[in-house]
Amino acid sequence: MSQESFVIDLRALARDGRLVQGEVPVTRLGRLAGSVLEPSGTVVFSFQGERDDEGKLYVDVHIQVGLALECQRCLGALEWPCDVQNRLLLLRSGDPLPEDELENDAVDALEVEPLTDLLALVEDEVLLALPLVPRHDDCEPPVKTGVDEETSPFAVLRQLRGKV
Repeated sequence: MSQESFVIDLRALARDGRLVQGEVPVTRLGRLAGSVLEPSGTVVFSFQGERDDEGKLYVDVHIQVGLALECQRCLGALEWPCDVQNRLLLLRSGDPLPEDELENDAVDALEVEPLTDLLALVEDEVLLALPLVPRHDDCEPPVKTGVDEETSPFAVLRQLRGKV
């Protein structure tokens, strides 16, 4: 898919049962690039459209990317493999959410305009998948190096009192 054609009619994609695939560098997704330690790598995504027997339109989203996050415990780099798989029920703007979908956790509803920016949707899905507090399974918090134990302020006062 070319760089210019990332804006499509998502409802038409679902109606026709088409597949759209693409990839984009993390640096092109501004909000995501600002949320990671190092904005490197490539986001690979696919959108598979489907129309069910009742005429409802769905899109299955699959996104993969390896991200470098900052471990919140040791402050070091954390390689985090992101693999998002989500099924979206496409609704027209203003349409109510069908009652049976309120109880279905396997599907998320999405209001779509006639044209949808796939990159914005990909970026939203990856940002939602990021861990709230990224950390290694086993690491230690950073320690001060080259500094002896801090001197107690009371010990300093005791030394001053002895000089008087």
